[in-house]
Amino acid sequence: MAAALARISAVERRLAEHAARPLPTGLSDPDPGEEERWEAGQVWAHLAEFPAYWHEQVRRILATHDAGVAGPIPFGRLKTDAGRVDAVERERRTAPGELLRRVTAQIEELSRTLTALPAAAWDVVGLHPARGETSVSTIVERFVLAHLEEHAEQLDSLELVSIEEIRAAAARIRGVALHTPLLRWDDRTWLKPESLQPVGAFKMRGAYNAVASLTDEERARGVVTYSSGNHAQAVARAARLLGVHAVIVMPEDAPPVKVEGVRRDEAEIVVAGRTGEERHAIALELVERDGRVMIEPYDDRRIIAGQGTCGLEIAEDLPAVTSVLIPVSGGGLSAGIATAIKALAPSARVIGVEPELAADARESLAAGEIVRWDGSLTTRTMADGLRVERLGWLPFLHLRRYMDEIVTVSEEQLADAMRQLATRARLVVEASGAAGMAAHLSGAAPQPEGDNHRVVVISGGNVDPAAFARILAG
Repeated sequence: MAAALARISAVERRLAEHAARPLPTGLSDPDPGEEERWEAGQVWAHLAEFPAYWHEQVRRILATHDAGVAGPIPFGRLKTDAGRVDAVERERRTAPGELLRRVTAQIEELSRTLTALPAAAWDVVGLHPARGETSVSTIVERFVLAHLEEHAEQLDSLELVSIEEIRAAAARIRGVALHTPLLRWDDRTWLKPESLQPVGAFKMRGAYNAVASLTDEERARGVVTYSSGNHAQAVARAARLLGVHAVIVMPEDAPPVKVEGVRRDEAEIVVAGRTGEERHAIALELVERDGRVMIEPYDDRRIIAGQGTCGLEIAEDLPAVTSVLIPVSGGGLSAGIATAIKALAPSARVIGVEPELAADARESLAAGEIVRWDGSLTTRTMADGLRVERLGWLPFLHLRRYMDEIVTVSEEQLADAMRQLATRARLVVEASGAAGMAAHLSGAAPQPEGDNHRVVVISGGNVDPAAFARILAG
């Protein structure tokens, strides 16, 4: 019972997140193998109808059993039942917030009933018109718990970036962002050096895709973003190339090399605090005050699609890829690459890597929901590009669906990876960009037999020269 109630609570939280956002477009399959295709409004309409229906069915089965009726007790309905179909069509245009209130109330009432059920009640058997004899415990599992989770997954699916969007982003950024090569590390491992991008990091892919996707009216209003450095540089460069004025909110401890990069591209810099939440708040104020367009660092499908072009190139250049290691921060890069890899090389393992001192993504994936780490914790790592306090919501949906695992590395392992990349691959790599290599070299992400085509994404190379010299010196 405790496990069932925990699953219900988890679904409620997921639905609340969806209800707070605009309805996504597109159609999704509510029941794999069936002919139906539902839009988001239909999913919400059904969610607000079926918990109460199945609650009533359970109560009726038990009441009939308690009255002394022998044999399996008829219950349930078919998919074509008029009550089900009419409810979906009637409520499909109702605001998700209102439907969320209804489904939450129904779930709470059902939870009270289930909590009070005696042990024997769970074994009472009903007779479903399609599924035959079914116990109350199976009814609750299949028609309530699993059904709620299926529809939460369905809403997730409607939010996911498609491989077609990633391909469209690749066409949009062609000639601006590099198609970086795969460099041999050893007989079974390749490096994907995004440190060779024009701004020294993968961020050019998503930033240019996002700014280039704006309408003329939006470009005229100007853009704003918040970043510790690499996204800042990428938005500044994309804005300059496209003739858009950009304001960048950067932390007070941003690496000088990244600040100078933003200045070279003529963007306006606003300094605000050390944590991502502080910077985000200031950026939102500028959106409200000046009407600027926000270019989110990672929680934006245009950003995810742009970053996904890195995964598209990996799959095209190494179709036999067996595993990909990716640094994880807010999740835009890892979400985009994971989406592309699972679409084009579905058997390949996708492994995220983050510092032990900023391991919110690993904890989130384990918990099945976004877990926030306080900025006072994440700022301890030298990997300044991986210091976010929490994953973005859209990236998290992608990682929960496509990422196989997330591992962590120590500060010492990051430094060792930077040294080895410099001496063996002749690559200047920042700590954030070296996270995947740190996991590979340290064994945090073992390379088992059969994993013969591993790619390690080197996400950036914007490291302060003095800090880099200290690390090289050991």
